[in-house]
Amino acid sequence: MYILYNILLIIGTLLLMPVILFKLITVKKYRGGISQKLGHVRKKILRLARKSRPIWVHAVSVGEVMAAHPLIRDLKKKYPHKPLILSTVTVTGNHTARQRVPEADVVFYFPFDYPWIVSRVIKKINPAVVLVAETELWPNFFRSLKKAGIPSAVVNGRISPHSYRNYMKLNWFFRSVFANVSLFCMQSEGDAARIREIGAAPEKVLVTGNLKFDQKIPEPQPSPVRIPQGSKVITAGSTHRGEEAALLEIFRRLKDRHPELVLILAPRHPERFSEVEGVVIKHGYECQRRTKITGAVKDVLLLDTIGELRSFYAVCDIAFVGGSLVKIGGHNLLEPAAMKKPVLFSRYMYNFKEISEALVSAGGGIMVKDKRELYRQIDNLLSDKELARSTGKRAFEVIASHSGATSKTIQAIEKFIS
Repeated sequence: MYILYNILLIIGTLLLMPVILFKLITVKKYRGGISQKLGHVRKKILRLARKSRPIWVHAVSVGEVMAAHPLIRDLKKKYPHKPLILSTVTVTGNHTARQRVPEADVVFYFPFDYPWIVSRVIKKINPAVVLVAETELWPNFFRSLKKAGIPSAVVNGRISPHSYRNYMKLNWFFRSVFANVSLFCMQSEGDAARIREIGAAPEKVLVTGNLKFDQKIPEPQPSPVRIPQGSKVITAGSTHRGEEAALLEIFRRLKDRHPELVLILAPRHPERFSEVEGVVIKHGYECQRRTKITGAVKDVLLLDTIGELRSFYAVCDIAFVGGSLVKIGGHNLLEPAAMKKPVLFSRYMYNFKEISEALVSAGGGIMVKDKRELYRQIDNLLSDKELARSTGKRAFEVIASHSGATSKTIQAIEKFIS
C-alpha cells in the first residue's frame, strides 16, 4: 500500500513539476521555507535536540496554530526544560506562529512527505513525541515515526461528515496509516466514532474536547484603526470568493437604514486581497486597505494583514464568519465569541459542526440559510442593541462551559513525555 502511495506521490510530483516550478518562481509564498521542506533542519533545532529530546507540535496553518496554542502554552509550563518546536505548512501559519506563540522555542516548516525526507528529518531531530493538530495525516511521516520508536498523537482531532465520506473510500489504506499513530485525542464523540469507523483502533481513541475553547481571552485593546464615533461595525472574517459580493449587497441595503454602518472585510487567503479590493470598488465603494489607511474608516475597510482578525472582531458590533455562505465548511467561530459578539454564519459549517450547534443552542450564534436571511438577522441586531449584547454574552458563555480540553489532552499524552 505504501509502495503504491509513494509511486503515485512521485508520479504526481513529476507531472506537476512545470506548475510547481512556475509557482516557486512567480509566487513568493510557495518559496517560503523550501529548504526546510526538502529536509534541511535548522541549526537551532539541532542544538536544542542535543540537550534534550524536544516535543514536536505540528499545525498546518493559522487556524490549527491558534487552536494548538493553549496546548503549547500549558505544555511549556509543565515541561519548562523540554524544548518545544512548532512546525507549519503554510507561510501564513508560520508567520502567525512566530507572532502569536512565544512559547515555541523554534518555528519551522514541515518536511514534504517523501520517505527519504521525513526519515532524515526525524532522525536528526529525534523528538520525544510528535503532536499533530487536527487531522494532518501524512502516511510516510507517521510510518517513519513508528519505525524510529517515536510516539505520535493526533490532538484536537476532527473528522467532519464531509471528510468522513472521502476517508471511507480509502479506509483500507488509512487503516494502515492509523496503525502507526499512538493516540487520537478527538474533539467530540462524533469525531471519535467517525475515526474508529475509518479504521483507528478503538483503544487508541479518546474524546478530550476542543482546544479552541481554551484560548486565552485577551484584554480589550484600543481599535487598530480610527472608526468614527457612533459607527456600527460589521466584521466579516475569513471570507471566500462569492461571499464578499454578497456581503457588499447586504451592506448597501443596510446603509439605507443604518447610515453609520461600517463593513470590515477580512479575506481568508492573502493572495485574494487585490481581488477583493476590486470587488469593493465594483460595488461603488472606496476600498480602504488596512496597510494604507491614514484617516478614519469611511465605509469599507479591507483587512489585508495577517494575525489581526481578532482585534477587528473586538471592535465590531456584529461578526460574520465566512466559508459558510459558500461550500467551504466554515471557520473558527470562537474568536468573535470570545469578544462577546453575536456570531452569524451560514449553513456550510460542516467543519465546525459541534461548535456551531453549541452556539446556536445557547443563543449565542445565528445560522442563516442565505443572504436574504443574513440581511434580516443583521438588521434585527443593529436595530436592537440589547438583543446584540445578550447574544454576544451567550456566545462568550459557550466558551467557558466547554473549556478543559487542554488539561485532558495533556493527561492523555504525558505518558509519552519523559
